[in-house]
Amino acid sequence: MTATTIEWIKKHGSTARGKRELIAFLRGETLTMKESILANCYECMGLYMDGRRDSEVEGCPLHVFMPYRKGGAVKVRKVSEETKAKMRKARDRKARDRKARKIDSVAVG
Repeated sequence: MTATTIEWIKKHGSTARGKRELIAFLRGETLTMKESILANCYECMGLYMDGRRDSEVEGCPLHVFMPYRKGGAVKVRKVSEETKAKMRKARDRKARDRKARKIDSVAVG
């Protein structure tokens, strides 16, 4: 079924953002969050068979990320390398603390 679906999408699906991502998903590949959103929009919009346009479904939680939304998709904030380093350091510190607590609880128990 999936192979047939993939071939149908390749043959009949409009060339639009999300096509490649949906095919990758159907093949069982892992997608990023952005790729998942694009694939979802592509499928939800009927493979954009009626053209690349806004779904106008403002109740959809993904609408703000839709690639063809009126006004454009929401811009993602860029994180500086300094901030990334601080976030990594905090994450590593939390992991060490969790590990230390686990060792302490095993020693006590």
